[in-house]
Amino acid sequence: MSTDGEIEVRPAGEGDLRTTAALHVSELPHGLFPRLGEAFVRRWHRAHLESRYGVVLVATRGGEVVGFTLGTTDRPANVAWIIGHRRRELTLAGLRALLTRPVLAAEFVRSRGMRYARRLLGRAAAPARVVAKGDVPEAGFGSIAVLEAIVVTPAQRGRSIGTELSEAFLSIVAAAGVERVELVTKVGARGAAGFYERAGWHRVGGHVDRDGDEVHTYRIDPRFVRAR
Repeated sequence: MSTDGEIEVRPAGEGDLRTTAALHVSELPHGLFPRLGEAFVRRWHRAHLESRYGVVLVATRGGEVVGFTLGTTDRPANVAWIIGHRRRELTLAGLRALLTRPVLAAEFVRSRGMRYARRLLGRAAAPARVVAKGDVPEAGFGSIAVLEAIVVTPAQRGRSIGTELSEAFLSIVAAAGVERVELVTKVGARGAAGFYERAGWHRVGGHVDRDGDEVHTYRIDPRFVRAR
């Protein structure tokens, strides 16, 4: 039981999703999904909440959500679960959002339309890539966990809340027996490379994402965090 001044990190519940979606859209607006709006992002977060491979944690202070993290203990399995169980719901929600955002709709058709069509029609060979915080290159061995997002409210930054959320996520991944976690962050002021490097993540690559932005890929062994 936390007091008003303490931070508690716990699994998110359905009642937290409006807050996590609003925070995601306002504080981490990169990529396609946040630009589709809060209603879509709330469904995306709920899909992670319902999938056995998804992880949604919230940080609270005095009962108020002040941050969250979103990720998966097995990215390919999580994408496959979402396609198998939430494809129709997310497709309809995405189409509704695009109909009210013609500029974004045109950009989507140009940069992502064919890939999404193949996946949604079931012709993709495997869910090897997923759009979330960024695009993480797939490796050819073992399960791979992905940290998709960490967001802390502006008023609460600088209090190590992001670190607590990150370490709680990595602990879950390590307990699941996964030895490799990756993330992608934008280069420069819009990214969080410094935060992750200070936390022990190692840069393993970089590329230009579908929005034309340079991004860096980072990796960590979650067992390292548990052993510290």
